[in-house]
Amino acid sequence: MPGPSSIPSPAASSPEILSPAPPAIGRNVARRVYSVDTAPLTAMTLSQLLNAQQSSKYRTQDIWRALVDPQAYASRELRLACDSASPNGPLFLQMATLLTTPEEERTLDRLIDVGIFLVPALARQLRADDAALLRSNEGLKLWLQYAASPTCYLSVFDGSDVFGEATTKSRARIDKILRVLVAVGRDKTDATPANPTATAPRNPLAHLCSQTAPQWLRRLLQLGACAEQMNDQGMPLTVVAMRAQALRLYTAGHDPLDPHDSLHQLAQLLRRQGADLARSNREGMPAPALLTFHGLCGAAEALLAAGADPNTPDRNGNTLMHHLAHVVRLQDDPVKLDCACLARHALAVASGYGGDMDRANRAGQTPRSWLSEPLSATLQIGDQRLEIVRTTARRRIRALI
Repeated sequence: MPGPSSIPSPAASSPEILSPAPPAIGRNVARRVYSVDTAPLTAMTLSQLLNAQQSSKYRTQDIWRALVDPQAYASRELRLACDSASPNGPLFLQMATLLTTPEEERTLDRLIDVGIFLVPALARQLRADDAALLRSNEGLKLWLQYAASPTCYLSVFDGSDVFGEATTKSRARIDKILRVLVAVGRDKTDATPANPTATAPRNPLAHLCSQTAPQWLRRLLQLGACAEQMNDQGMPLTVVAMRAQALRLYTAGHDPLDPHDSLHQLAQLLRRQGADLARSNREGMPAPALLTFHGLCGAAEALLAAGADPNTPDRNGNTLMHHLAHVVRLQDDPVKLDCACLARHALAVASGYGGDMDRANRAGQTPRSWLSEPLSATLQIGDQRLEIVRTTARRRIRALI
């Protein structure tokens, strides 16, 4: 009497799959047949489903069916992520196809076609390790979570990393997220959102990092984020980063006139990564002047100490010294009086770093010519004046935070 067939019946109540065939021995090819229930796939998260795919327990078509099954958990998870980036677009099916494609077959051209790169040319500039990360399941999931839409990266730095000691696992994950964001161009303010209805982020990644997770700024700049980047208000990274660090020091009780070591270190980091430490904002005000008028005189001095040139002219020939001297004579209201007091102090400090009071602008005007008092009186720094400046700086800081 013949034994039971080794091939499962198509009428079996549970789905069945074939395992990968073992190597042939001679002319006989041994086949092992397993009856595997694919129902658990519908309850798996996206990460669990992709891990199941790597185990070779399930066929690629079973993974695909679970990814496109609207009742499957992983499918809903994937669709939600794709719809937030590109509502009613082809991204969902593109990602399902990409995720069920072997990693070695996920070429850069396929990633470009899916829209992984905001600027396709970036794909040709990738380091090998970053290309491998983007082709991996982990990299694609990180892209979906943090880079597929313009504002996803705002959640990169979680509370435990900002306010507490990050675990090794957390640090490794954030490092990979930053690599993905920079590799695909999501760190740039002028990057076009994947979703046509979305708007560009107000706070670029580097600015966000300097404000909420400054311990990651060095790494982010090393990965290629632009140290000259401006936010949507036309404020350069130099001002945003220095202001954030100076405010942290102020909150901790430090003197706002003191160029703290951490301010020197930050200014030097920005300079090494290519930032112009004297760069103006969109309105044409140099970075040291902006920090001065915020009451953050120590941060302004740290920029000068790190190499910010007080004699760099703008298109009208005005230098930092011109901008400061101009503000000194504006004393119409209490705010202008405060700014004039701080500008007078900054003139004295900048003069110590080579600031030229006699350099003329295009109109032939010198900073000295705008002062109503003798230069020696303006540049004099005594204990009494320092205390007045310190009080004024604290008042300006309180008004701005």
